Amino acid sequence: MRKLWHKYIDLLEQDLCAKVFDNVKNLLVCALLFAAGTSALHSEKAIFVGLLGTQVAGAGLILISALLMFLNVTDGLRRVASRRYHKVLLLAVWAFYLIVAVRMVQLVWGFRAD
Repeated sequence: MRKLWHKYIDLLEQDLCAKVFDNVKNLLVCALLFAAGTSALHSEKAIFVGLLGTQVAGAGLILISALLMFLNVTDGLRRVASRRYHKVLLLAVWAFYLIVAVRMVQLVWGFRAD
């Protein structure tokens, strides 16, 4: 148990907390962009001084959020894979990370304004 505690302290000294919060913040921004894009798809208002339709803007926001989400998830999985642990543990952490990322997008999408 003591060895595990020291490993945890070492991770905290390597800015684990800041990296985790940055990753979660990035996931939330992507989820909010995705929710805004889907809301724009359902809207009939002209945006950008009438120069751009909501369908184009909504699709653009969804595309941007998907690309940013892909970059964020890929970076998170790469960081997890760089650790020297057993392969089963890495697969479990990968699955947990992907489930949390997808669920976060679903939650924010559920809260979007109609």
